[in-house]
Amino acid sequence: MSRRQIQLAVFDLDGTLTKIESIWQYLHIKLGTWETGRISAEKYWRGEITYEEWAEKDSMLWKDVPVEKVISILREIPYVEGAIETFEELKRRGIWTGIVSAGISLLADRAKKELGADFAVANKLLYEEGKLTGKIRVKVSLKNKGEVIKEMAWMLGVDLESCAVVGDNVFDLPDVVGLKIAFNPRSADVREIADIAIESGDLTDVLEYLTR
Repeated sequence: MSRRQIQLAVFDLDGTLTKIESIWQYLHIKLGTWETGRISAEKYWRGEITYEEWAEKDSMLWKDVPVEKVISILREIPYVEGAIETFEELKRRGIWTGIVSAGISLLADRAKKELGADFAVANKLLYEEGKLTGKIRVKVSLKNKGEVIKEMAWMLGVDLESCAVVGDNVFDLPDVVGLKIAFNPRSADVREIADIAIESGDLTDVLEYLTR
């Protein structure tokens, strides 16, 4: 494959950097709201509601939950093997790193800080006086990751051909970038659209392709 040297590596969060596949479902289960949350998820996948409507319905189920309770739940979520080492090596080589997630910014911001990423973009649960308001600011859906990555690459002055994405699902690997890596791909469709597929479970295995 002929391409420019990678200058920016953008990672999905759920199922890629963390061992859980969906922070939304994880929080629903922990907060006892999954039975209702499942209904909205099914409506989204049937095309009956938009991603924004889905996120808003989920958020309303958590109205008045203390934000500290959510943060304590998120602290339990483990990273995949090699996550810390991967970000350290990319930083050492002068490669920008970012996280773009259709999940929740409380988790994305934690990962940004602990892994040392240069930026994280996700959806912000709003809260006042220490409690969730039931509202959310949607920045990333399952359909606009390419646009978000374009914007971040532009802000960093990186050509999209020099940008790589790493994710486990089809919507994590937009065509706008120069290199698409499927890490622990969830389906044959993901493997098919990816330039590289890695199924080792160790994130450091992406370094071979990001640092050539």
